Amino acid sequence: MALTPENFNCLLGALGPERDSAGERYESLRRRLLIFFAARGAAPADVLADEALDRTARRVAEGVMPSPSIESFVLGIARNLVREQWKRPRAMEVDWARMAASSSVMEDPRAECLDECLRSLAPQSRQWVERFYSHQGAEKIRAREALAAEIGIDANALRVRLHRVRAKLAQCVSACLRRNESCEKVIYERG
Repeated sequence: MALTPENFNCLLGALGPERDSAGERYESLRRRLLIFFAARGAAPADVLADEALDRTARRVAEGVMPSPSIESFVLGIARNLVREQWKRPRAMEVDWARMAASSSVMEDPRAECLDECLRSLAPQSRQWVERFYSHQGAEKIRAREALAAEIGIDANALRVRLHRVRAKLAQCVSACLRRNESCEKVIYERG
């Protein structure tokens, strides 16, 4: 169910007496939710963040006053959304090409972490990853064979190398997301 203007106004009212400060608090909470979902591998993070805020807004409009704070209430809803997603079957493969192409942290916080981790790779490894994951369909097979020939190894050896690089990237992205979530908590607790 979509967020209605009335429910949104109720949520803003619960976030603060002044509309501007309530709006800033809303955006801060949404960023925190994006990091929360991305750190747990729940995707799409932006859709889940909006759903958590929509559910909160509906509850506030119904007269449920979150306690001890609205932030705790929203995070409780977010945890439930993650549990709901775990119950559904999902693809385990990360779309590295889509994440690398995404430039906005508001779309997916993992994209910024992936970009940071790609920059930390040796230039040659980064180029291999980008080339390995940049094609679709039959073109993907031809491009990977060409890359393997260019490097001077067979296709299986290339897959093994890229699997190792991808595993390092996945660890780096997870660490980055945890670091960002910790930073967001510190900022949130001080603010």
